[in-house]
Amino acid sequence: MRVSLLQNIIPSFIRAPLAILFRKLGLSTAVQSVLCIYECKKLARDFKHLDWLPGCVDSVLAQSHTNFQLLIVDDCSSAEGSRQTLKAQTSRDPRIKAIMLEENSGAYVARNTAFEAADSDWTHVTFIDPDDEAYPGWLEHSLDILGDSEGSVRPVLERWVEDFSMMKSMYFGYCQSLHSRLAFERAGGFLPVRVSGDAELILRLGILSKDGTTDLKKSFKPAQKMRLHDASASQKALNERKLWLEKRSVDLKVVSSKELCETPITSAWRDCSH
Repeated sequence: MRVSLLQNIIPSFIRAPLAILFRKLGLSTAVQSVLCIYECKKLARDFKHLDWLPGCVDSVLAQSHTNFQLLIVDDCSSAEGSRQTLKAQTSRDPRIKAIMLEENSGAYVARNTAFEAADSDWTHVTFIDPDDEAYPGWLEHSLDILGDSEGSVRPVLERWVEDFSMMKSMYFGYCQSLHSRLAFERAGGFLPVRVSGDAELILRLGILSKDGTTDLKKSFKPAQKMRLHDASASQKALNERKLWLEKRSVDLKVVSSKELCETPITSAWRDCSH
């Protein structure tokens, strides 16, 4: 608990003896240690993502389909050198642009915000996390599966150990799905949640596709290699995510098509390109 909060809710004649007692009992030290460990892990995770980003960008630049814009979004990272890293990546290729959000907003708000910064003539959209790498045929295969249809394509993803030395599993992904513009705009983008916004979007897209205006398809060639590590979203809050998605699925069955289209929540941002 922050000191400023304690000052607002606990009188000083009580707060001071409590602080002394907590220190004698070792509670203050224990809490400080826990907070320090948490922050250190977060900082280490941010630095790892910066280290992995060039490899991720390499894999996108190596795509067999070359007509794209790569937009890198920094969700107000606390890692030192993040701005310099973004500038270094954007200087590699004119198709790359980078933005930084002015406050940490979560991955799904960050993705919604990307559309404000992207070139306005986009026809399809898909995603990749900085700690993952794409296979060269990722974009081409997804576009071929969709063809001339309006809709979305769920990709085949591979989970690998952190150093990519061994594959652990394969599955049909959610967030890395490719969407035509009409399909994505029908749904209104991602909810401003911290977990499972990608799976929730596919739930809405699946319901919307029942009217025949858009399709929901699956690819059959591996699209991306995903790193498994302690900070992976797929490894966190598994039970919470499952329960929320089950409830959300039930709730969506009784809403109208109009209500399935969300108003995208975005964040203030600034351009970090070269």
